[in-house]
Amino acid sequence: MKVYIAELKKLGHKVMEIMDENLGLPKGYIKNAFDGGVDNTAFFGTKVSHYPPCPHPEKVNALRAHTDAGGVVLLFQDDEVKGLQMLKDGVWTDVQPLKNAIVINTGDQIEVLSNGRYKSILHRVVPQTDGQRRSIASFYNPSLKATIQPAPQLFDAKVENKVRDVAKYPKFVFGDYMSIYLEQKFQPKEPRFQAVAAI
Repeated sequence: MKVYIAELKKLGHKVMEIMDENLGLPKGYIKNAFDGGVDNTAFFGTKVSHYPPCPHPEKVNALRAHTDAGGVVLLFQDDEVKGLQMLKDGVWTDVQPLKNAIVINTGDQIEVLSNGRYKSILHRVVPQTDGQRRSIASFYNPSLKATIQPAPQLFDAKVENKVRDVAKYPKFVFGDYMSIYLEQKFQPKEPRFQAVAAI
């Protein structure tokens, strides 16, 4: 597990660098924002989940619909038993299990840093009647002391191919956001952004 986690953390860095490039941000911008100005203080944790077969799935929520509070989630899901769904265009869609694949999910903090160009995705796990589903989720989140806000470079009119835009999200400390998230995880994300703006 230690080797797996170390490799996933490297992959998380690479994913964030690709997001930096796609957004026209300096290489390492997202990682530095997550570190809160102090190198390697961002949180990286891994959770292993087990979902046994359920004879009455209509009576159970395996994991209710939510967005992820943090940054980048790297999910190694069961390659045979489905269960993960995401909301796309108002319809719950299965995220098909793929052998040896890592599913990348963006959380609320990536949505803020990108000023909405990347969205945190509403997702859930639905119980299955057959098969034991397992997943390993690794979360790359900001330090609790990190200040999160839309990247100022996204509004620089001097940069080529930039559309003049305004900040759609507030500036806040991630620890404050987490305090609100823990109480409102299964509610819409927009009120969380409004609540943290008021702190």
